[in-house]
Amino acid sequence: MRTHVFIVNDSTFPSHLQYQFAGTGSQDKDENVELLADISRVRPSDLVLFYIEATTKIKGGFYGVFKVAEQTPLVFNVSGQDGVRPNLGKKLIYRTLFESQEVYSQGVPEWEALDKLPVYATELQWSLIYRKLKAKRGCTPLLPWESQRLIDMIRNKNSAKPIATSQYAGGFDWDIANRVIVTTNTRQPYPYPRAYSFDTISSIWDKKARKRAYEDLLQLYLTENIKIVPQLDAIVGNNLIWFGNEVASGVGMQKIDILSICQENDKNIYRIIELKDEAVSPSIVDQLEYYINWASHDNGRHLEGAYNWNIQPVIIAPPHDSHTWQSVTDAFCNFNQRSIALPIIYFEFSLPSQTSISFSQVSY
Repeated sequence: MRTHVFIVNDSTFPSHLQYQFAGTGSQDKDENVELLADISRVRPSDLVLFYIEATTKIKGGFYGVFKVAEQTPLVFNVSGQDGVRPNLGKKLIYRTLFESQEVYSQGVPEWEALDKLPVYATELQWSLIYRKLKAKRGCTPLLPWESQRLIDMIRNKNSAKPIATSQYAGGFDWDIANRVIVTTNTRQPYPYPRAYSFDTISSIWDKKARKRAYEDLLQLYLTENIKIVPQLDAIVGNNLIWFGNEVASGVGMQKIDILSICQENDKNIYRIIELKDEAVSPSIVDQLEYYINWASHDNGRHLEGAYNWNIQPVIIAPPHDSHTWQSVTDAFCNFNQRSIALPIIYFEFSLPSQTSISFSQVSY
């Protein structure tokens, strides 16, 4: 189950419901690669929940359940004044359309979802708690068990009686007085332009040529193309059941670039994928160790059923520096000998042209 939480407020939520779109924005900007990487991980039939931001006068809460619609383009860019339409009051530059899945009228209050202590600390909604403690991003991935718990909360709040299912063809609106989602007889068609023309590989090529940082673009390439471009299967794993980007891994600023969950022999394998836009250095193993400790059942316990035998560290970087390669391979081998996770898998990428990128696994 892949679920994405989009941030709205009392002013914007009615428009989202009436025109059935979700989106992200960055103040007055018409482009933001990090936000585009976030929303680009959505796929048709992924689940969508909305989080209404709390204020001093308004209680926050989580509402749903919707699903990403089958559409082309799946994610589209809206620039200029179109970014504030319809009646949003702020720009949402990247958008996707959704439809009904299992929609409930009442939401789960924020305090109940995030502040109410469960029996076990591992049942806290850590992805959402971390999002609140750090910079806001408009589209947050929920780990599978977090998604199931939050959806169960919404379902139980409504006595398992949805107001719309996947067969529903009508519309929705927001009853602000009673703070509930309501159905309408007709659905408003989305009336604004839908286009997408961002060339990720060309942008990587350009920034690389100008010796500018491009790790965010590399992440965007993966979120756009995982489960679409077969060569990425070797990186994220076969039998992929979940992936997310910028996965918060602590109350500091730590985030896993890409986390994927795949299945081998009916067992989950957790791939912690670290991206680099510079030649790999020995210090990367310290970064990996932090994420592994955060994830492992023997330490942080943030990934259900994650142990040293099913946590797979993966590194993606440009071609290595021959002068430092020995120290890098020594660091990799020393890490592997400690058996805190599976041995590191190392990939290098190259850009044969402005229109192509290739990845190859490198032995060490």
